[in-house]
Amino acid sequence: MTTAPAFPPLIEAYLADLERALAASEPRERAETLAAVREHAAESLALHGSDDAGARRVLDELGPVDAIAAASTPAPAAAAAPVAPASPTPAADVWLVVLAVASLALFVIPLVAAAVVVWALVRLRSGAGNRGLQKFALVVGAVSFVGAVALFVSHVLAG
Repeated sequence: MTTAPAFPPLIEAYLADLERALAASEPRERAETLAAVREHAAESLALHGSDDAGARRVLDELGPVDAIAAASTPAPAAAAAPVAPASPTPAADVWLVVLAVASLALFVIPLVAAAVVVWALVRLRSGAGNRGLQKFALVVGAVSFVGAVALFVSHVLAG
């Protein structure tokens, strides 16, 4: 089993800064980058010596921590972003359902049902609010509208 070589304090501080800078990177790439930088630092220290002058030369070869971190791939946003809590049902959707139910009671006035259908479609297309309530209001409004039109047509045909 091999152990990691002991680095001078300047190199250790650089590696700690690099690890912090890579915190938002994809985990596998972060590990590979840190391993590659450690390997390069060990080889360069063996070549240039492990004193302060050799450590500074290694740091000059590696370049700024920010440049290495900027070249890394960020971690997926889905894994990093916390799930937002469910928002309460918007009042607009509650009123939409109330109006849809009222359109059933007022089915002789198809304008109310038509307004419910249009409003429900607009809310559904916007993507905001409670989609379940919006779909329910759309169905109820459509049924009420079709019932009102059917009643009107039967009344006209009957005479």
